[in-house]
Amino acid sequence: MTRSAFLRIMLASLTLCLVAPFSSLARPWKSTHSQARRGSVLHVSGMTPDIARPPGKLPPITPVTQFYVEDISGPPDSLPREASSWTLRIAGDIARPQSLDYDDIVKRPSVTRIITLNCIGNPIGGYAIGNAKWTGLPLAQLIEEADPDFLADTMVLKGADGYHDSLPLRAAKHPGALLVHGMNGKPLTRDHGFPLRVLVPGYYGIKQVKWLKEIRIQNGPHKGYWQKLNWTQSGKVKIFSRIDHPQQGQWLEARRTTLRGVAFAGDRGIQYVQVSLDGEKSWSLAKLDKPLSPYSWVFWSYPVTFPRSGRYRIAVRAADQFSGIQRDDHRNPFPAGVSGIHRVDVNVM
Repeated sequence: MTRSAFLRIMLASLTLCLVAPFSSLARPWKSTHSQARRGSVLHVSGMTPDIARPPGKLPPITPVTQFYVEDISGPPDSLPREASSWTLRIAGDIARPQSLDYDDIVKRPSVTRIITLNCIGNPIGGYAIGNAKWTGLPLAQLIEEADPDFLADTMVLKGADGYHDSLPLRAAKHPGALLVHGMNGKPLTRDHGFPLRVLVPGYYGIKQVKWLKEIRIQNGPHKGYWQKLNWTQSGKVKIFSRIDHPQQGQWLEARRTTLRGVAFAGDRGIQYVQVSLDGEKSWSLAKLDKPLSPYSWVFWSYPVTFPRSGRYRIAVRAADQFSGIQRDDHRNPFPAGVSGIHRVDVNVM
């Protein structure tokens, strides 16, 4: 690989996720599309060491305004003011090509699924992840109406911004797979794919095409926008866990506190979360809240009394329902998503 190609890939990994402020308790990241166009994608301000008090839980459903944003150039200029002029085309190796108006789509019976979306560029312990109520049509219904060829095995998804990627055709049959037109009870916003987007549980955001204009069914693989820069073709979500309280470098005024965070494993669910306070010599099971759906993140908590004042390193790891355990090999997001255990160092008074 040439040096210029390597630099392009590394830059891509840094710019895959544009993160909106998650909450006042999250790391203070700020990003906008205008900043992205100026080349200043992510601003991280230092956290001031201060007395940390146990915060309230993060909301189980992420507000739209606090949900991370991921795209290649912001909403396309071609987006209409009114969704009624939008048309979705279904073409390729199918018996019945489709051209569906937006109004026809939203008039059909819709379903709502609670699904967590995670950016493939999200770092260890990162906040480019959110959980929302997504409303739309079951993707399987649309694909069945088009009657794909017997040999067809790939679903190519094309957005109005020039972005494109693909999923196995069988992914359309996933019970959570949707052609989405609503988010948290309202129509999609421009940043999140208005008027239509795809959402299939178990895959990173890299596969969830926004501003969807065309679904093309074909036999054989498709090299998408990021695959041309050597990112993964699979896009399957890896196990993720994060410590939300306490934060890195914080001072705890009491030895007794409750550790809190989230864990996520796509559509594989979380079987357990473990925490360690002794340099990972031993691990203890955390308490898990009931997930809102089979495709959503899980909140975990662990009450702890530190034996003495001093500095402690807290670590967290998780396992999915198929007994896959979170790896600690510290791989960067490129090319298939980050892996590694989240750790924070805290000071106990």
